[in-house]
Amino acid sequence: MARIDEARRSLIVGAAVIAFGILFVVAIAVFQSKGLFKDKVEITADFRQVSGLKPGSPVQLEGIEIGMVKERRFVEIEYPCDPDTEDRGRFGQGRTDHCDRTLFCAPEGKCAELDPYSFNKDLYLRCEQDDQCREGEVCVTDEFRRRYRRVSWNSNKGLCDGYVTGHKRIQVVMAVYADRMQHIRDDSRATISQNGVLGDQLVQLSVGRGTQIEPGGQVQTIPAMIEELDNIKDRADGMFDKVESTIGGVAELAKTMGDPKTVRNIQDLLANANDVTRRTAEGTGTLGSLLNNESTAKDFSASLRNVRESASGLDRSLERARSGLQTFEQDLEPAVQRGRESIAKVSHAVEDIRDPNSKSLAAELLSDPEGKLVGHVEQTLGGARRLTAGINAGEGTAGRLLRDPKVYDDLVGFFQGLQRSGAIKFLVRWARARDTRDPRIPRAID
Repeated sequence: MARIDEARRSLIVGAAVIAFGILFVVAIAVFQSKGLFKDKVEITADFRQVSGLKPGSPVQLEGIEIGMVKERRFVEIEYPCDPDTEDRGRFGQGRTDHCDRTLFCAPEGKCAELDPYSFNKDLYLRCEQDDQCREGEVCVTDEFRRRYRRVSWNSNKGLCDGYVTGHKRIQVVMAVYADRMQHIRDDSRATISQNGVLGDQLVQLSVGRGTQIEPGGQVQTIPAMIEELDNIKDRADGMFDKVESTIGGVAELAKTMGDPKTVRNIQDLLANANDVTRRTAEGTGTLGSLLNNESTAKDFSASLRNVRESASGLDRSLERARSGLQTFEQDLEPAVQRGRESIAKVSHAVEDIRDPNSKSLAAELLSDPEGKLVGHVEQTLGGARRLTAGINAGEGTAGRLLRDPKVYDDLVGFFQGLQRSGAIKFLVRWARARDTRDPRIPRAID
């Protein structure tokens, strides 16, 4: 009996070991197929909403599973960008794409989102460029809409609107296989989709062609279907608002057209137009005379010719003025150069005067702190003034000569005696006769 029990225990233990081995092999195969033993790296993607996505949800690359969602967390983040190259130009030739499709690059170099339109035009300034808007606003122009097509805006163009650069997102951390990272590039995109019609939510990645993303890098996102529906709803609301405004304008126009006074005004206007047309066709009135009278047409043609001739004369005058300006400009430069040379000479002279080692009289006068030289000059001038005063008073030899009338009478008598002297007259005639250059005196023949 004991042998039977021992054999039964051995059989049970052996069966359990075999079953455990089979389960172990199956588990290894399953885990291997799930990639649990493969090397993984982490990348992130920021979504507006992740309805139905949870840790453990699959991550697919074009439909092929390459990892799973590891963590979800709320973040407040800013994305840097370059306003000169963001969404501008050709791919691979300096174009950058750092902002999500629903964002634009603000002037301060951060990805921004426009404030929702409030459907009240009085709250928005009209503009043609950003500098016409207030601080913290951007001008929504045609060029802006062409550049950022996915940015939500439900009003007309040419309005200033505010924006925000700080974004609240749900950051999804994904663990993907390291050997699949070569297909995830900086132009790859992530979106949340369903695994079948009734399946769980998953993260779907697209294959890119740009630079390979590094471990820990970020993949830009594409709005989910529910977000696209919200955008369509907002656009529809904007269209309905425009339709209501248009219908209101049409109703107001119909109301105005139904007013008897407006109808009479239109009838009178049409009657006046018919009367003007009739008189013009008959050649009466100012316009009719102008169009049907040959003399008036000739005068009008002559006036046009005079205008053309005046315009030609004006062109010639402008050309002469332009030539004169060119000549003046050519002559101005040498004059300016001469002026500069003169100023340089004056500056050199001033520097020489200011030089304490200079020996010139002006430098000595300016650099004479004790006033010795000035005192000498004043003494010299004082002596000259005293000498002049003495001469005027008849003092000294010069004064007596100038003030004594006898000296003057003696000099006059002396010169009169010279004029009466025959010897002096003979000498004068002889000198003039010897001077052959004087044609008035005949030459003596030897």
